[in-house]
Amino acid sequence: MTRSAPRLPATAPADQGLVAILRACADPGRLTILRLLARDAFAVAELGTILGLGQATVSHHLKSLAEAGLVSARRDGTHSFHRRTLPGEGPGSRVHAALLEEIDARPLDPRLVAGREQVFRARAQRSRAFFDRNADHFDASRDLIARPEAYLPELAELLPAAGARALEIGPGPGEFLPELARRFTSVIALDASDEMVERARDHCAAAGIDNVRIHRGELPAARGPLADAELAALLDAPLDVIVCAMVLHHTPGPDALIARCAERLASGGHLLVAELCPHGQDWTREACGDVWSGIDPDELAAWAAGAGLEAGPSQFLAQRNGFRIQLHRFDRPAAAKPPTPEPPTPESMHRETP
Repeated sequence: MTRSAPRLPATAPADQGLVAILRACADPGRLTILRLLARDAFAVAELGTILGLGQATVSHHLKSLAEAGLVSARRDGTHSFHRRTLPGEGPGSRVHAALLEEIDARPLDPRLVAGREQVFRARAQRSRAFFDRNADHFDASRDLIARPEAYLPELAELLPAAGARALEIGPGPGEFLPELARRFTSVIALDASDEMVERARDHCAAAGIDNVRIHRGELPAARGPLADAELAALLDAPLDVIVCAMVLHHTPGPDALIARCAERLASGGHLLVAELCPHGQDWTREACGDVWSGIDPDELAAWAAGAGLEAGPSQFLAQRNGFRIQLHRFDRPAAAKPPTPEPPTPESMHRETP
């Protein structure tokens, strides 16, 4: 009589999370997706573009990762954007944390980097095209959400009384530039839209402001090259304040922009953010050219902390049509000063050297 091999006991409930993680990660394609989601969220079609895979294949991989608790999806307009989940405290959490640490330590294949940049360029192009097409109707569309006078005075309260250098990213028509010009010796403004650059310049000229320099472009990484020599010179020294007012939800990679801002801040400098809270009003994509339906405050705080900034004061303001605006100040910690030596005392001056 043949004896059958003993059967292993069923997986204990406490081990099910661990088994799900190991099973989901037993595929190089899924590990690659997790690496791509390290610092951004992507729709299925965008991941397909980066990976060179069909949407059905990408969806299958995401389903397996989601069932293991490694990714989650957030509906944003007509698309779902998938992002990594952080390790929790439950079964498998230590394996989850070790997995992310291991895969993040490896550089991405250059082809994946190129595919990701292609997706970012497509997002940015859609946003720029919207503003260039709708500059004449920008104010009316924006006023459906929040008028500048409803939040800019409160944002100004987060500014220091005075300083040397400030930068505003995405100033739009330039309503906040006079406030910056009044407090800072030199102000720089960057906008990706030619139409908005012209409007901001006209606004400053009408106000008689001569200490603001407005350029078309985007903020590069601190080590990134700049074709505009004048702008490169302006950005060469650290900045006391950087302002991003209602910009992040138009930005393809908002977390990357936060990191670039942090790189440019001087010791003790401040990053001021005014931004929409998450909402479910999909019409803003068509009416206002939004890339994201608001930014989650916890995600924003995590991006700032990851860039080495500390959370300062914050405020939330209710707006028309059910929108909310969040105001935050994030601070670059001041560099520690060496301790000041104590003045010599008579006793120490006459102390014999052993």
